[in-house]
Amino acid sequence: MICFFNTAKTWGGGEKWHFEIASALSDEGIPVILAAHKNSFLLHKATNKKLNTYSFTISNLSFLNPFRIYQLRRFFIKKEIKTVVLNLPSDMKSAGIAARLAGVNRIIYRRGSAIPIRNTLLNRFLFAKIITEVLANSYETKRTILSNNKNIIDPEKITVIYNGVKINELTHNNNRKSSSGSVVIGNLGRLEKQKAQHELIHLAKKLRNAGYQFKMLIGGDGSQKQVLLNKIQDERLQDHVVLTGYVDDIADFMGQIDIFILPSLWEGFGYVLAEAMMHEKPVVAFNCSSNPELIVDGETGFLADANNAEDLFYKTVRLIEDQELRIKMGKAGRLKVVQDFNFKTNFQKIKNFLIC
Repeated sequence: MICFFNTAKTWGGGEKWHFEIASALSDEGIPVILAAHKNSFLLHKATNKKLNTYSFTISNLSFLNPFRIYQLRRFFIKKEIKTVVLNLPSDMKSAGIAARLAGVNRIIYRRGSAIPIRNTLLNRFLFAKIITEVLANSYETKRTILSNNKNIIDPEKITVIYNGVKINELTHNNNRKSSSGSVVIGNLGRLEKQKAQHELIHLAKKLRNAGYQFKMLIGGDGSQKQVLLNKIQDERLQDHVVLTGYVDDIADFMGQIDIFILPSLWEGFGYVLAEAMMHEKPVVAFNCSSNPELIVDGETGFLADANNAEDLFYKTVRLIEDQELRIKMGKAGRLKVVQDFNFKTNFQKIKNFLIC
């Protein structure tokens, strides 16, 4: 039995990965359990999918609670879990320790954030005594795991498998352009500081002041929503920038835009970049973190100099002014996704990794 253990309340790339992989394994008749936070969208989706689900509430200090460790240990034993895939650092501490006490054979930490792991005594203990393997979603993520302590875990125990994107038939015309000649710029993601949507507001202001006709759709929800709304109002950008809220139909969203921009400070693997490319949208992102592993600069989109608002503006303008370039890059981007980030291919790699 494989247990996917992810107690994040919010929905993001890690939750999407756990849901899709657990679902795909279940569809093939492989027994899986998905443990999630009782109020999470992940649990809601998994329940609707009729996956075998259980709910737990884990905090960063739950590993200090003997009752919670006992409860988790009993769960792993009762369900005869042989492999557990952990998501959050808090999950790694509590569920990881409980899994070790329960005799679980493989305790896998699925690392999806390309930010360095702190070189603390607790982390050294966890990676030496609890975690048996790490599954990373990019080579940049692998690099950051080891950046503060190259000996925190044997690099041979870190396996890199890219996230997969389901290759769908296009249901929209990539040659989309309104009668007014206005270009639509899009962004999808949690409205959090890491995603840096405030850079999009700065970009919109510069585009407006330069006289470009455009709309900007920012999809998602999060703690920065009101901050962004205030910025939009302060800069009088209400006619240009729209916060759409949570987007469930990604294909419909992509069908409304011409250019996809991701100003994130870091990404373990830019799911939305790959999804935009799959929908033949040219992409622009900062040249940092794992973005160069997805974007072929000048072919599938542009990599702007890291945290350089002027270069982000310049690269965006190039795409606004050249519709043929947008179409060319969009087609090259879809080909890149089909070749390197195809869900079917990458799922088979993950399946082989988990069932070996």
